[in-house]
Amino acid sequence: MKIVKAVIIIMLLGCLGFVLYRALGNNSQTQNSDIVSAGYRNIESRLRISGIILPHKEIEIKSTISGVLEKLLIHIGDEVDLGQPIARVQYVKDPMEHKQLQSQLEVAKEKLDHAEAIFRRTEDLYRKGVITLEEYENEKSNLSILHSNYQSVLTEIGMLKGIYGEGSISNIITATNSGTILELPIKEGGSVMARGTLSEGTTIAKIADLKLLIFRGSVLESDMVNLHVGMPATFTLMAAKGIHLYGTLNMIAPKGTIQEGVSRFEVTANIEIPDSCRSYIKAGCTVNAEIVIDRKKHVLALEEKYFQFSYDSVYVEIQKENGDYEKRFLKTGISDGTYTEIVSGLDSLDRIKVTENK
Repeated sequence: MKIVKAVIIIMLLGCLGFVLYRALGNNSQTQNSDIVSAGYRNIESRLRISGIILPHKEIEIKSTISGVLEKLLIHIGDEVDLGQPIARVQYVKDPMEHKQLQSQLEVAKEKLDHAEAIFRRTEDLYRKGVITLEEYENEKSNLSILHSNYQSVLTEIGMLKGIYGEGSISNIITATNSGTILELPIKEGGSVMARGTLSEGTTIAKIADLKLLIFRGSVLESDMVNLHVGMPATFTLMAAKGIHLYGTLNMIAPKGTIQEGVSRFEVTANIEIPDSCRSYIKAGCTVNAEIVIDRKKHVLALEEKYFQFSYDSVYVEIQKENGDYEKRFLKTGISDGTYTEIVSGLDSLDRIKVTENK
């Protein structure tokens, strides 16, 4: 009887030892690893683009006569109206220019007549709501510039004929658009070249309507294929990260440029700027744009930090029923930068090993 009791005690002690061994072994594994599972969530895949804010349209005001810049009538930052005097150029007559100016006048008149016809059609389309205000304003601005060119050639011809009398003559340069003076490239006393058929002429001032600003950036070829005109965008200023602006992608360049051996495509977007932000949002500000390129609801997802990699493949280690682990290769979908969609290879019940050094 004593022998039987001793055998039973030994067997019990053996079982207890085995249980303690397994428990200690499992505790040791738990200390070196954690367990996580994939879960269901909504995911948005976003493309982030760095760029700058620029005027929608920047106009260069040029002189149509050669001479010397006698007086600037405005300063950088000034708001000017269409037709407002901005500079005075001292003119010196040159009879040899008369023939050339007559040819310029004919060309200017043809362009003006054509622009007036286009503007009449544009005005009618705008009244009917067929085109946007932006398109209407562009044609109006173009007509104003061509009209100014024509009048300037007429003025020069008059000067050469001596209508303004003998000696030197001051010619007033006026703004061809309303807006803000951005640059004054030439100083008073500097030489001025006339704009003509064979010469671009000297830029007296650069002007832009800062109420119409755009975003300009560039994307890689691989990202460009995911974009299309009309996509909404959110903008964050580098200097004011708490401010978010909104707009719409309006242009994707039809041709890329090679930068450091990589093809990049320019993109632009309209930006809606609240009146409360205009005082500190300027042309040239750096900004980050964010565009949602894909969105999925209630998909199985896992944080990317739990992924392991084997060449181009993604895998995780799954705990089996006996406590061991096996590799499970995954097919993934879209990502929001933290969570990635799991297309196949996992379900929400799988226990995923996460080691401490991950």
